[in-house]
Amino acid sequence: MKNFFLKLQSLFPYIVLCGIGVWIAFHPTLVSGFSLMQTDPGDTRLNNYFLEHSFQLLVNSDYSGDVWSPTFFFPYKEVLAFSENLFGSAPIYWLFRAFFSSDIAFQLWMIAVCIANFVSFAFLMQKLNVGHGLSALGGFLFAFSMPRIVKIGHQQLLPQFFTPFVFLTALNFMKKPTSKRLFLLLLLTYLQILSGIYLGWFLMFSLPIFLGIAYKLESEARHRFITYWKKSHKQAISITLGWLALTVFTLFPYLKAKLILGGRSYSDVDTMIPRLSSWFSVPPGSLWSSLLGWVSRDLPMQHEHHLFAGLTLIILTGLSIYTILRLKSLLTIQRYKIIKICLIVFIIIFCLSLRLPFGLSLWRIIYEVVPGASVIRAVSRIWTIAYFYLFIAVLLNADSLLKILVNSKYLRLLIVSFICLVSVSEQIVLNLPNYEKAPWIEEVAELRDLMQTNCDFAYVSLNPARPFWADQLTAMWAGIEANVPVVNGYSGNQPPNYGTTTEPMDTVRILHWLDIASKNIQGRLCMISPNLGEKTDSLISKYAVQETNSFSNKFTSATIQFPLKKSFSQGITVLDIPSNSVYTSSSIKIVALVENKSNFIWTQEGKNKTNFSYRWIDANGKLAEFDGDGDRTSLPWDVSPEDFFAVNAIVRTPPTPGKYQLILTMVQEDVAWFNDKNTNNPVIPMDVVPPQTY
Repeated sequence: MKNFFLKLQSLFPYIVLCGIGVWIAFHPTLVSGFSLMQTDPGDTRLNNYFLEHSFQLLVNSDYSGDVWSPTFFFPYKEVLAFSENLFGSAPIYWLFRAFFSSDIAFQLWMIAVCIANFVSFAFLMQKLNVGHGLSALGGFLFAFSMPRIVKIGHQQLLPQFFTPFVFLTALNFMKKPTSKRLFLLLLLTYLQILSGIYLGWFLMFSLPIFLGIAYKLESEARHRFITYWKKSHKQAISITLGWLALTVFTLFPYLKAKLILGGRSYSDVDTMIPRLSSWFSVPPGSLWSSLLGWVSRDLPMQHEHHLFAGLTLIILTGLSIYTILRLKSLLTIQRYKIIKICLIVFIIIFCLSLRLPFGLSLWRIIYEVVPGASVIRAVSRIWTIAYFYLFIAVLLNADSLLKILVNSKYLRLLIVSFICLVSVSEQIVLNLPNYEKAPWIEEVAELRDLMQTNCDFAYVSLNPARPFWADQLTAMWAGIEANVPVVNGYSGNQPPNYGTTTEPMDTVRILHWLDIASKNIQGRLCMISPNLGEKTDSLISKYAVQETNSFSNKFTSATIQFPLKKSFSQGITVLDIPSNSVYTSSSIKIVALVENKSNFIWTQEGKNKTNFSYRWIDANGKLAEFDGDGDRTSLPWDVSPEDFFAVNAIVRTPPTPGKYQLILTMVQEDVAWFNDKNTNNPVIPMDVVPPQTY
């Protein structure tokens, strides 16, 4: 019984601090009885969607998506590579999803991964023989510190619970290198990558720094590694190559996406590189906001720069540096090495990612040289790994000083309690963003019912009175619940030639996207529009082979049957008619006004671009063919149906004299000449004569 109470007593600080952390981070959710979702109907629903996608893959054999191709941005493939995938933490969601709706399962997932972060870091502290109070504080800071709380809306930054195990395994590997420990180290690193691309990349970025410093400072560790390498280098190479192959295979869709979309421009990255002021920037609602709110006043993308984790951490950091420099005799050799290494790693990461005035930053070199760095836009999120090393250093140092300098157990308990109280208080953020779930769930259900009625794929037009991302995500959720692919999409990127996700796409733009994205689409496209009391898209009837309508309280749906037969129709009005007699092998200029009367966009680029051209028909009704016949005049822009443009075309004349008919026509390359499909084109009689008879 005594052992039971002792164990319960040792668990007390963990239960209390973890419970406080959950309350601080998720009190809007908990107080509302899970009717409020944190934080907004944007990225929150996007990350929820990614987890639901993996769940549907697991349980729904009829699901229309596949691993890397959720059913948005239809029919483009591998769109999951435009953002996070959360595969590594998805099993936690699956567990909750088996018993709850997708939204509640996601709320429980957020809480659970934060608790997992707490447990993993506290476990690491215990393995390093830190006292229970400071171990619990470490778990609290790692899981619920202010930078993480204010990023709850970026749920991809939450599941970091593999990182402490990676660190612990790396320490054990340095103490005694074995192939088993190398395998475990790389496996855990891979799982962290799988749990979050940002978190995994920052971990991989930090590990060479950590191991390099560790082996540089500890000659015995270098000797142990060299001995291991000489004995087991073949195994080490095989394990490393296997890990590398698995990682590349996993990230291959991301590599393909980068080749297609390109990396982030440095100017785009620069706005979210931490400034010195970023590390003192606090969010509104923080207990520090009245004193430090001014710090972030001039920061771009302010919400990405709230990196302050409390004055207590700064004091403990200063104390740790002083101990390393002046009081290292108070530390054991092992602790001294770990504290020193972790502090140096933090300082290096801090310096590498720091943006100085006038745009100077060492990160520019990282951006250019380190693989994957060019796609890391929010560099400020590097706090997730920088603070990890700093928390280890300051808590190990504080624990060592307390055990050596304070003999009284009760006094140590009092000091630790005070540190915990102050540090925990500093992490409180009031008025955390949240939204009522019910209206969005109801709207998704209404759209889902419409899609299930008569749709093989769908597009939901945006409501201009609301943020574009909210409606795009509502359409995506309706699609996944109805198991109907949607043209809508919202993610970290968008497919090439898609257009823009920020504005609604009209009928012709959607049909154009479907045409260039896939030539073999069959089925019923539902064009769903909100009932805003405005005139619906008048072009639907023009492009529809079959049109039916469905209605709900908030939406109207019109159905277009695919494949859609193209109408190659044009309107060409000649404004400047040349002479009816022209020289052979010469050039004439024709000015015309052209109208797109087709049911598709005439594009000026691409394999199947559309051009203005001409043809010569001789007196026998045959097509005259010669060098320069049918020269193209490019479009000034992409021309939508019912739009006009003027053209100044240079027409080459035949080399053989005779009577001809000049046909002016559009041509879609490798598809069709418009005059072969319709007769609505100008036909101009021409006498082509030798120069000497003119």
